[in-house]
Amino acid sequence: MAVLQQVEAGRLDLDAPFATLPGAVALENPFNQAGQITLRQILCHRSGIQREAPVGGYFDTTQPSLAATCESVGGCRVVTPPNAKTRYSNIAPSLAGQVVATVSGRSFEAYQQEHLLAPMGMKHSAWRLRDVPPEKLIVSHLRVADGRGSFTHEQAPVFDLGTVPAGNLYSTAPDLAEFIIMLDAKGKGPHGRILKSDTLAEMTTPQLDPSSGFGLGFALGKLGDHEAIGHSGAVYGHSTALLYLPKSRLGVVVLANEDIVNARVSKLANLALSLLLEIKTGERRSPSPQALSVPAKALHAYAGRWESQSFWAEFSVSDGHLAGNFASQPCVLTPTAADTFLLNSRIHDDVPVPFVRDDAGVVTGFTLGVQKFHRIAARPVEFPHDWRPFLGSYGPRIIPLVIHEKWGHLYATTENMVDYRLTPASLNTFNLPPGMYDDEQVAFLADKSGVIPSVRFASMILPRSAP
Repeated sequence: MAVLQQVEAGRLDLDAPFATLPGAVALENPFNQAGQITLRQILCHRSGIQREAPVGGYFDTTQPSLAATCESVGGCRVVTPPNAKTRYSNIAPSLAGQVVATVSGRSFEAYQQEHLLAPMGMKHSAWRLRDVPPEKLIVSHLRVADGRGSFTHEQAPVFDLGTVPAGNLYSTAPDLAEFIIMLDAKGKGPHGRILKSDTLAEMTTPQLDPSSGFGLGFALGKLGDHEAIGHSGAVYGHSTALLYLPKSRLGVVVLANEDIVNARVSKLANLALSLLLEIKTGERRSPSPQALSVPAKALHAYAGRWESQSFWAEFSVSDGHLAGNFASQPCVLTPTAADTFLLNSRIHDDVPVPFVRDDAGVVTGFTLGVQKFHRIAARPVEFPHDWRPFLGSYGPRIIPLVIHEKWGHLYATTENMVDYRLTPASLNTFNLPPGMYDDEQVAFLADKSGVIPSVRFASMILPRSAP
């Protein structure tokens, strides 16, 4: 919204080459034939730049400034051609925020306070920890990978990210409700207009790729037949959802003080909106699929070890139910039809999982979104000996990158969230699969003796942790 305010003022152009804008960092773009990166691409995640900055992101607890974080991106290579595909990036809104700071001559947080938070009546919100009364901070928790295949549950640390505009807002549910009220008022806040209604309409319209799910900053989707705008997020002990239905004029904010429980938060948000719609319009909620009664003996057909291009999964039958682990996330599967289940975990909310059988009737695989899982053989492939030096934990203890073996393959546990399967690109370099770090790589950096003291994960250098 700060960017669009500057566009309205004639100081920024969404479609001008980003490199020409004040405060923009120079990126190495090997895809010149695809054109130059623009501010519009950055705001709708079509720029092709990497997900995280070399410093200042989730794996950096040193609290660098926004300027230093953005400067660290200078010289980084664009990962995919501009406007070729939608790839979510946390450094993207940070780069845009630094441009606003440069153009306005104000720090990002000062600009936000004067031109957004105060005019919207968001009196209990701030972008920096120093501006939050200590007694107002709630205790939050996160699940931390211990590097040995297990997790501990710990109190989350509190610090400012370097990528401040990407998700460092300290706020409250009532304050965020004021934000939704401003959206409903077509850009007008209680203490002044934030944006022109036409500008806000542009922000909530699909950009560049109608199927991408992004406007300018806003995530776009549907709740049943209703258009929905908003955003969700997770950072160090917090999971959030903000949704607004423009035509029905209903909105909801859900904030949780637990790390990466976005499926649970989204479930609450969708349920709240569905109940509000029922009260306001009489519209009945779509009934949830009924659980199918399946004998425990029959459930064993779906048990076992599974692997896709990105993830692993292991299911077993206990007390008459199918449950297990999806790439380090405990999960349960509820049967709803023949060979069809709903998967639920901290990151999955009733995700359909259809299993497939071969001509002999044996269950051989299942699909989850774009992921196609196949059954792992009783004797997995042998783990290459040359990969053993890579195993271990890298980066901060509270959010480690854990490199480990699973069924003969190399996996990376990222952000205490899920395990991603790595595929070799060269001797010490591996490709990351479809997911958060799509099209990026992991490179193990060996010293002269062949020891691996650090790893380059995407664009970040992470030192090996002490055993």
